[in-house]
Amino acid sequence: MANQDKNNQGTNDEEIRKLVLARMQTWSPTTMKSIGDKGVFSRDELIQHVQKGDEIGKTLEAVEMEWLRGLKSGFIRELYGK
Repeated sequence: MANQDKNNQGTNDEEIRKLVLARMQTWSPTTMKSIGDKGVFSRDELIQHVQKGDEIGKTLEAVEMEWLRGLKSGFIRELYGK
């Protein structure tokens, strides 16, 4: 049922997952990311975690959504001075 519920932004979990997966597909296959104390993961491993919707996948979804919100608000542009 959680996938059908809207979050406070009016977007459901499945839509967020699809957006995050689409963004991840653009990453180089050699990309490696550290997720806190959970370890270092390849792009393909992270894609699997997002598809499963497990703790690591949810963490990555949250990080990616914050990045997108930062882009939308102009914060990222200010942060990097562009």
